[in-house]
Amino acid sequence: MPPKLFLLAALLVARAAAAEPQVVNIRTLQAQMRYDVTDFTVAPGAEVRIVFENTDDMPHNLVLFQTGTDVVAVALKNLEKPDEAMKRDWLPDDPRMLAHSKAVAPKTKDEFVFKAPEKGGSYPYVCTFPGHALSMQGRMRVALPGPGLKGLKFAVYLGEWKTLPDFAALTPHREGAVADNLVQLKFDDYKNGYGVVFTGKLAAPKDGEYTFFLASDDGGRLAVDGKKVVEDDGIHPASVREGKVKLKAGEHDFRLEYFQAAGEAELFAAWSGEAFTMTPLSKWVPAGLLSAPTKKKKDETPSIPLVVGKEPVLYRNFIANAGGRPIAVGYPGGFNLAWSVDQLNVALLWRGAFMDAGRHWTDRGGGEQAPLGYDLLRPAADVAPPFAVLTSADAEWPKSPKKTDGSESRAEGYQWKGYTLDAKRFPTFLYEWNGVKVSDRYDAEGDATDAGKLIRTLKLTGPIPANAWLRLASGTIQPADGAFAVDGGVFDVQGRSFENKYTLAAQGAQVVGRNLVVPARAEIKVTYAWPGSHAH
Repeated sequence: MPPKLFLLAALLVARAAAAEPQVVNIRTLQAQMRYDVTDFTVAPGAEVRIVFENTDDMPHNLVLFQTGTDVVAVALKNLEKPDEAMKRDWLPDDPRMLAHSKAVAPKTKDEFVFKAPEKGGSYPYVCTFPGHALSMQGRMRVALPGPGLKGLKFAVYLGEWKTLPDFAALTPHREGAVADNLVQLKFDDYKNGYGVVFTGKLAAPKDGEYTFFLASDDGGRLAVDGKKVVEDDGIHPASVREGKVKLKAGEHDFRLEYFQAAGEAELFAAWSGEAFTMTPLSKWVPAGLLSAPTKKKKDETPSIPLVVGKEPVLYRNFIANAGGRPIAVGYPGGFNLAWSVDQLNVALLWRGAFMDAGRHWTDRGGGEQAPLGYDLLRPAADVAPPFAVLTSADAEWPKSPKKTDGSESRAEGYQWKGYTLDAKRFPTFLYEWNGVKVSDRYDAEGDATDAGKLIRTLKLTGPIPANAWLRLASGTIQPADGAFAVDGGVFDVQGRSFENKYTLAAQGAQVVGRNLVVPARAEIKVTYAWPGSHAH
């Protein structure tokens, strides 16, 4: 076994023996009778923890079997003695069962830990509830690492580029061999303004389709036998991209081109095949990438994007991370928001595309849909009422009360009064707070892709209590040129990560701990702006 392959195999064996298990997160796709992860890979003998979350409206389970098991036949056998199967929560009475979850009720989850088999192969898993097995299937692959590079060489080029140059037309500044055959950036004499071309050989174990992975900061391009397989050109941070190619058994030419402009310098390459797991070809590996490789099943509901024209578009449905009973509004100019009827406050703001109605307008229409656009903002990370009477501005902001099921309910003293539309279909949200009538309206100024802003106007009618405050945002907040720079902390929505950074301006606003608050008055104007814009 080559030294690099031996070391990687030893690493996987050591990990299998360690206390920390490989964690695999699997969810149901709501109203579709499918798992979101249908293929994941573990090392032989590894301790594995499966976290199974049921987001559907019916119960499901996840049962793992020995390789070669006909899981549909096993599930159907349950129906021969349904009374007995029901007592087992539809778990089959079959010796080939390796591990399983319990019967997971809707909107709950279960996790279980087991040791992966030592024998390589494909181990199927399935939901054994009646009628589910035909579509709710996946496989766990037990695989060793694959072959590494041989005869790896590098050629360094000096220059300033914004995209990958034609290296064939350039003269190398320095060339040499890479002793350990791992792609790496160890050019201490060039911090910025250089490019590298790596060349070597890769041996495909057998005929088949292979997946290559690339992450580069800045531009990168990976080719096999002169054919581009995966590319991420330009100046950008590293993110993993992949491409597939069919290869014949035997050696193939490997070529990796890269350039560094400024800032971080990172380069990752790897490959995987039917007979082996993702195998790094570089010294640097993105954190957590090898812990438990998975393939998520795409949501196959048709895409029905809602396009905003000259007038706002309203969309009332289940929206991810937008609280109870949200109303989404897409404004001309590329501004969007989701307003929570349960919390009577803005829950999300974002730029670009509005919403995809495909999930909700197809079949049973179940599940939450994430916003389509980018730069998603969440002004408050926790669920709390918009207004509060405090003994002092620095008093702790009250939390919304809990329902019996653990979710947040509307705070006492608030009443939803609906919304109105003006002649241009701009909505104004209406509610009452302890006898004070509140209207909440939003207007777009400029273009969201440039220096545009979203301006919020709240009007209060009635006797406003003394020491009443409105909370505008939470997070790390700093004064910034007549406004406030807010860092609300990174948050994830259905697999996408958002920085949650923006600027906010409001007359009389002040920072109190991790909150930005403003005294309640007859009219409050708030301006939201994204990076590159100004809120004042």
